[in-house]
Amino acid sequence: MDMNNDKSIFACYEEIKQREISELREKLKAFGGTAHFGPDYQGEGATGEEMPYVCVHADEGPYDVRVHAVSMDDDDHLTILASLFDADYPEEISIRDIAYGHISFITESIPARMFSKESFCISRLSREDLESIGFDTSDVDDSTMERIADRLGDDYCTQLFWQSLEIIAEEGFHIPRKKDVIS
Repeated sequence: MDMNNDKSIFACYEEIKQREISELREKLKAFGGTAHFGPDYQGEGATGEEMPYVCVHADEGPYDVRVHAVSMDDDDHLTILASLFDADYPEEISIRDIAYGHISFITESIPARMFSKESFCISRLSREDLESIGFDTSDVDDSTMERIADRLGDDYCTQLFWQSLEIIAEEGFHIPRKKDVIS
């Protein structure tokens, strides 16, 4: 970060905010894309950490909020759910409205890495997938979709899964093999 005398203080603050946003994205990627805060939340993405508090600037002035969750989609768009102290239901807030230096409070509340998952989703099936290849899904219920997904999973595992896994892990990510295992 180049904070020389030719830049305004505002430009320097904006550089700090961009760095904070970048660090939050990297931490979320390592954590799995979504982090939920608060001791009451026990589902996927639970951090076990207390809710971080940040200052938000809005038209009605600055105010403090508690962050319930932060997530990032495949396009790196961040969604932050937060609430005022006396509100029970969180609302989405813009990362641009969070005060300089406060995004790091969220980042620091996300554990470095999450290793507790036993398995990871490799694919999703949606009605849009069927529609994109010409099927009418207006009468297809969730049960049918689940059965199609199960069959696709079985078919994939018996035909391509193990071979693809080996190639991707070894050549794509350079994961070393155990010394005592021969493929």
